[in-house]
Amino acid sequence: MRRLVALLVFMAAPLIGGQQPLTIERIVADPPVEGVLPREVCWLPDGASFSFLETSGEGKDAQSTLWLEDATSGARHRLVADAELPAFGEGKDAVSPKLGGYRWSPKGDALLLAGGGDLFLVTIPGNQVRRLTATASEEELAEFSPDGRWVSFVRDNDLWSVKLTTGKEVRLTDTGSPDRINGKLDWVYQEELSGRNPTGYAWSPDSRWVACLSLDETRVPKHPIVDRLETHPATTEQRYPQPGDPNPVVGLSVIGVEAAQGARADRDHVWAGGTAEYVPRFGWTPESSAVWYQLLDRPQTRLELVREDVVTGKAVTLLVEKDAAWINLHDDEHFFRDGSLLWSTEAGGFRHLVLYAADGTSHTVTSGGWEITSVAAVDEPGGWIYFTGNEAGPLETQLYRVRPDGSGFGRLTREPGAHRVEVAPGARFILDTVSDASHAPTMRVLDKEGRVLRTVAAVRPSSLGEYVLGTTEFLTVTGPGGTAFEASLLKPAGFDPARRYPVVVYVYGGPHAQVVRNGWGRQTQMFHQVLASRGFLVFSLDNRGSAARGREFERALLDRLGKVELEDQLAGVEYLKTLPYVDASRIGIWGWSYGGFMTCYALTNAPGVFKAGAAVAPVTDWRLYDSIYTERYLKLPAGNEAGYRESSPVNRADKLADALLLLHGTGDDNVHWGNTLAFVDRLYKAGKPYDLQLYPNKNHSILGKDARAHLYNRIAAHFERWLLH
Repeated sequence: MRRLVALLVFMAAPLIGGQQPLTIERIVADPPVEGVLPREVCWLPDGASFSFLETSGEGKDAQSTLWLEDATSGARHRLVADAELPAFGEGKDAVSPKLGGYRWSPKGDALLLAGGGDLFLVTIPGNQVRRLTATASEEELAEFSPDGRWVSFVRDNDLWSVKLTTGKEVRLTDTGSPDRINGKLDWVYQEELSGRNPTGYAWSPDSRWVACLSLDETRVPKHPIVDRLETHPATTEQRYPQPGDPNPVVGLSVIGVEAAQGARADRDHVWAGGTAEYVPRFGWTPESSAVWYQLLDRPQTRLELVREDVVTGKAVTLLVEKDAAWINLHDDEHFFRDGSLLWSTEAGGFRHLVLYAADGTSHTVTSGGWEITSVAAVDEPGGWIYFTGNEAGPLETQLYRVRPDGSGFGRLTREPGAHRVEVAPGARFILDTVSDASHAPTMRVLDKEGRVLRTVAAVRPSSLGEYVLGTTEFLTVTGPGGTAFEASLLKPAGFDPARRYPVVVYVYGGPHAQVVRNGWGRQTQMFHQVLASRGFLVFSLDNRGSAARGREFERALLDRLGKVELEDQLAGVEYLKTLPYVDASRIGIWGWSYGGFMTCYALTNAPGVFKAGAAVAPVTDWRLYDSIYTERYLKLPAGNEAGYRESSPVNRADKLADALLLLHGTGDDNVHWGNTLAFVDRLYKAGKPYDLQLYPNKNHSILGKDARAHLYNRIAAHFERWLLH
């Protein structure tokens, strides 16, 4: 094998460290070691101020306070706290509204809150609380209508609305049942297709209509999730389609809200059934006379965007996208008032913006060997499109703006790193949360030119300065064929180049994701700092399939998962072996979810390369994962039996030769822990040893201080046992 080369791109500035060693118990404690920024930040409709929550306490004792802050001056005004909101009812039946998940009215004069499954309206100022619903059923996904006259919600899988002037409830759909969901996404739609609008309905701009998605799950197989901590185990049945299974049957309809007063809603049929499998996105055009929706086929290689007049029923296909591999969905569409459409596409190799005029002609708005990551806002009066992208490099996320005709392109954020932005209504101000690999997130207010006006104070300050911390280097590793891979290497404080260190490789590896980026890595990054303090180097590489490198780089995974990713990860290992301070006999690997899959795949397809591995919530057999995600990359099992077989570590369990630790939550509704059971079944039958750690009733994230502390300690001990000694 020819020698692999790595070029040092840059070294992140070392974290300013103190004298204390960072511990796992500290990184899972509250508040987070990196501090706490304002949460649930929301611009008010006037675009001149924003609100946020400050929370004290944990779990059932958590109490939130809502603050209002002026964008220009920074003056803060305390609005209301959970404890100040009245309880309704008596004794054990009393319920109180909670500020978590609050919604502002369109005029910014009221808050929509939930509590105990019911809805409440709080007038601002004055904090007068009015109860909107009082039922045994839970009201979900509540929203104001654009004119503020209605509040809509989902109850018992039907869509409802309540008129605020009268308090009268109107049932907008009447087919809801355990098997049919109206106005709400089911599990697989929520997990794999939902975009910026996680609900299953959308109001028209003039508040006359509601577009409503319906999902019929009658034929979708059920998966049991069992709580075995009970004396008599309780079972929850989850509708969960696996590859080749029937998916939910989707339909979209439009409901005239006023027509529904006093009677069952009249529904103007828009679309249901047909040749398309999915309706991944839908919404309204500005004039409220037409609904738009996307139709995606089951192989996810053809996407059609349709505009349909809600009165006449006339439907027009605005565009069709095709991709021989798969289509990545986005939320970059914007319908201008003049009839033109902003869209993003990967057709040219990198995701860029295109503008379609009302007459069907089009022109590119952005271009180049880089990608836009999202449209942040469209300021029609000002004539600007604001978007984030990686024009500054694949490790960066910066904010840019451009005119609809493609002129005036410019970068607004200036500091290297990752910028997460919220553009205010009217685009006078921008909230920018910026971080890099060495600096925890900071929230600032920018003006529309990107100039920093001031820093928004953290709710709780960082304590990073108290701890001894290592330094991250960013690298470019050149693999076979000359492909360049972005990589990172964390070295401990007091790094000694004369020593030979063990290495833990942290991997995700799955499509449309990144591990190596110049941004804050939160708790995972802090865990890696703990590993570094115990004598490990921590290495990561973004293999082919990862995001931010363009269409061809990602679509190398088509029809086979694991093979290409492992080839590239092994290129990273070969690079590590060239470093004089790396002990090539002591290299481990760990990951979560797809990274757990990659860990199992690596240990069974490249035995002997990694001395030890830890796989959290791994997919071990792709026939067991959900239909939409799996079929996007492997297609239907009937047409790719070999791809499914060769992509699944269960089929090579007999090749395991290294120390494997499996960790899984038994309440995982995403990667069911049956994946781990299937792998264990093959391992013991092949006479292979393994370590297994279960977390009863914990979901895919294995949340909670105790569980996370145990998990990280278990992984650290595994690598200390096999790599340090």
